[in-house]
Amino acid sequence: MSKGYLIVHLTVTDADLYAEYGKAAEEAVKAFSPKIVAWSGQYENLEGEAHQEHMIFEFSSFAEAKRFYHSDSYQSAKKLREKAATGTFVLVEGND
Repeated sequence: MSKGYLIVHLTVTDADLYAEYGKAAEEAVKAFSPKIVAWSGQYENLEGEAHQEHMIFEFSSFAEAKRFYHSDSYQSAKKLREKAATGTFVLVEGND
């Protein structure tokens, strides 16, 4: 089964509220145990819209990544993020 990757690009607009989102999202992700492939280290925006934060999470499958994103716990956290940041979330199936 191919792995699933959640790729996130965000720009924070409200740091205090984003901190609350971070705590809620961390709790939501615990049940799914993804591997953190990349987390906002050095980056270079080569094309397209630039963002401040970049994350890649590896899940056991595309379906599991999708299940996380649509889970009640993440959707609750997402409501905070929508008020605290703008960005793009993309699910991608791996080649394994």
